[in-house]
Amino acid sequence: MRRKGILSWEFNMSLGFIPVLISILLCEWVGRAIAIIAGIVLGLLLSYYYLRYSKRSLPNIILYLSTAILILIGIADLIFSEGIPTIAYPMTLELSILIPVLVLFLHKRRFINAYLNRSRGVDKTRLTQGIESSFVGVNILLLFGLLHFIIIGVSLLFFSPLGRNWHTVLYQVFPPIIFVLTIIVNQFSLQYFNKIAKQTEYFPIVNPKGGVTGKTLASEVLEGMHKEDLYPVIRIAVLHDGMLFLCERSQNFLLDKGKMDIPCESYLKFGETLEGGCSRLLEKYFPGATDLTPTFSITYRFQNEITNRLIYLFLLDVEDDSLLTNQRFVGGKLWQLQQIEQNIGQNFFSECFENEFDYLKDIIDIREIYKES
Repeated sequence: MRRKGILSWEFNMSLGFIPVLISILLCEWVGRAIAIIAGIVLGLLLSYYYLRYSKRSLPNIILYLSTAILILIGIADLIFSEGIPTIAYPMTLELSILIPVLVLFLHKRRFINAYLNRSRGVDKTRLTQGIESSFVGVNILLLFGLLHFIIIGVSLLFFSPLGRNWHTVLYQVFPPIIFVLTIIVNQFSLQYFNKIAKQTEYFPIVNPKGGVTGKTLASEVLEGMHKEDLYPVIRIAVLHDGMLFLCERSQNFLLDKGKMDIPCESYLKFGETLEGGCSRLLEKYFPGATDLTPTFSITYRFQNEITNRLIYLFLLDVEDDSLLTNQRFVGGKLWQLQQIEQNIGQNFFSECFENEFDYLKDIIDIREIYKES
């Protein structure tokens, strides 16, 4: 059960503003026409990369939109002899990007649904993440664009006529700064998401054969949500000298609170192997013990109105019974098989344990027979 990677730099859709940013910066050095061509070529190359080589098949909507705007401005520059004044080029690009971005933002949900419905044979979860990431960049750009125009409005209202230097800052310096800040803030938002994602725990959703089909927030499963999904659970039965060690289930458990049960139980975490899950359980309940090796026994499905579980049952032989005096084992003690049989069906044991008891009894009986022989 391998953990999927968290969001990489490819999910920073604000990188799609790079052709526009490069075009604005080059305009000051090589002239407007060459700057437009350079931006278009870069935009087409990056679009080709995303469409052909991106491993995640992400639709960089911002990149496609930015490239389209540069192409339209290039065509307009060819048709009209004078074209866009170089001094107005940064502000023109900012406005030309902001207007369609605003339209995109206003129709966000409709666009996402239409794009998903047209996509075939792709990972819809990854595709949705990519589109949502595009709109993070859209939101950031709209926010900075709004602040820019507020500054322009206040300057014109209270400081008109504007000085030459201030005019240059407002109309030529601010536009590329806005695109740069959008890219940087979007990247920081991805890093923050990744940090949160690393701390967020998930449980895998599995099929009856144990194959992973998805994942769910651990907190939601522990609260009893998504009961229709199947989740893997590790249980370790502890045996000593032909007896079973049982203790009270925690009051924090969703199922059979306070009833007697085998001591070690846990959902398998997303990305965790069965061996890893067993090691985690042993470290929790037997800290410091290094010579304990549980043996896999059976897999079975347990389902009721509260939960739906694929249970992996392990057996653990403990020779040193002093390990069982741990304070983690509330009400824990060794039970003889006859004692357990006398209390079966009395609402004293957990439902899982009562299902497992006949199987565990047979194993213990067989082991005792071999010991005697």
